[in-house]
Amino acid sequence: MPPIRALASGALAIALSSSGAAAQDSSLVSRAAADVHFHGFVEVYYRAGDPTTIDGYRLRKADLKVSGVLSPHLLWRVGFDAAKVIGLATRSDSAGALSGVALDQHGRPLQDAAVTYVVNRALQIDAGQQLLPLSLEGTIPTPQVETIERTMFIVERSRGTGFGDVRDIGVSLNGATTSGLEYHAGVFNETGESQNTTDTNAQKAVIGRLVWHARAVPGLQVGGSGAFEGGPAEQRRQRAGGEAQYATRRVTVRAEAMGGTDGALRRFGWYALTAVRPGRGIELVARADTWDRDLGAEQSVNDALERQIVAGASCAIDGGAGRVLLNVVHQSFPNVSAPRATFALVAFEAVW
Repeated sequence: MPPIRALASGALAIALSSSGAAAQDSSLVSRAAADVHFHGFVEVYYRAGDPTTIDGYRLRKADLKVSGVLSPHLLWRVGFDAAKVIGLATRSDSAGALSGVALDQHGRPLQDAAVTYVVNRALQIDAGQQLLPLSLEGTIPTPQVETIERTMFIVERSRGTGFGDVRDIGVSLNGATTSGLEYHAGVFNETGESQNTTDTNAQKAVIGRLVWHARAVPGLQVGGSGAFEGGPAEQRRQRAGGEAQYATRRVTVRAEAMGGTDGALRRFGWYALTAVRPGRGIELVARADTWDRDLGAEQSVNDALERQIVAGASCAIDGGAGRVLLNVVHQSFPNVSAPRATFALVAFEAVW
């Protein structure tokens, strides 16, 4: 028996025997242990030539996930990102003076911690900390993303959270109909700001994503996602975006746009991506990416419109257990005085 399953079996046996349930249903121990799965993903990359960053290695991801099946209808999962860096969150008073310092909960390694109740294929209920249904690329697992870095409207988080690949605590309904309609809708504490902690206000965020999969054209899907959290003007958050993708074994063509407001701050981004797989384990990719982190200002690189052109290639190794990627990124800020830059990212990934 693999170590992870042995540990799960022993822990579950102790819990059941302490409550007197082990004698009543000892088969639950072996069934639950057999349905425990351990997954992992590690990504290390080297960044060179970026004028805003010192050349060097970065451990970008070290994901560890344990999931299991407790019964035909009840599933569970817990995931961690051991590469996350714990930082500090500061508060200031009305005069701008520092009034408090605490650990930034976003830096804690806990990612997913949720249970799923499967009613049927058309309805599954998730409760706990989970990935928010925002944007298509934001819901694609990292080992399957075609580029080393996700699109800018997801990666750039200088003012809170991105517009995808973010988590929060709540309850969601997920499923698909026989006509090809996929849906995700939930109520969460925030739009990603309260990951690993409690809600900071009385309002809740309503978040959803709706996708239509065309039965007449296999591989084609069109959809959109959005979020709304009310409250005082400075607290209000909104997200709205559209997505389209055509994907086959040989090619993927995808485009998305996502905009949103955080109080008075308005942000907008879009990208278009094409990936071609000419041979087994080989993928060539190109992406045009635009991101404006503040639609009301164009004063410096901190708030200006940014554009990137990404070209790259990847090669699967050892039967798909790993992947080597090379991306060349051309970056520009067309509306402010900032030099254009071209830099390279080289990454190694392993998944199990």
